[in-house]
Amino acid sequence: MALKIESGKFKNINIDTVDDPRTRYTPATLRRALMSIFDFSGANFLEFFAGSGIMSFEVISNGAKSSTMVDISSKAVRSILKNAKSLGILDNIKVIKSDFRKSITKLSGEQFDYIFADPPFNNRYVQEFLKFIDSNAFLIRNGGYIIIEKYKDEKSDYMPKNIIIEEVRDYGDIEILICFKP
Repeated sequence: MALKIESGKFKNINIDTVDDPRTRYTPATLRRALMSIFDFSGANFLEFFAGSGIMSFEVISNGAKSSTMVDISSKAVRSILKNAKSLGILDNIKVIKSDFRKSITKLSGEQFDYIFADPPFNNRYVQEFLKFIDSNAFLIRNGGYIIIEKYKDEKSDYMPKNIIIEEVRDYGDIEILICFKP
């Protein structure tokens, strides 16, 4: 299977997916919507649960300077590196093979304009990720955004202290939490 980059300089270029049926991809309509909501020009982007890296490749296609991608799967890491090589952007990416909770030691000293997370649906990762990013809010620059893709029925009662949940947008059975660091 292949995914198509939806916009920007790599528009209509296919990338390979991860050879794992458990991997779920951010839909094309949602990727297009995010490209129209945010200006990624010159941004440093961080993607958790990266899979094939499609969101990172989409934002780089739309002007992001760099992307760091975190995924626990060796298959995902191989897929990301293969895709980045085929796009000619290996110098614009960094890949970390790690559980998101343990990745902080490999991210210390870095700060990002945008953080995107697409955790597995219905495994309470949304609440866990919100706690993680709230306690590591130094990763996002002041004025930066955290975007979390989640299944619309997955609830979280955690209220972050260092970031603000600014908006929830509905895309069918998917919701996007848009969080802001003041």
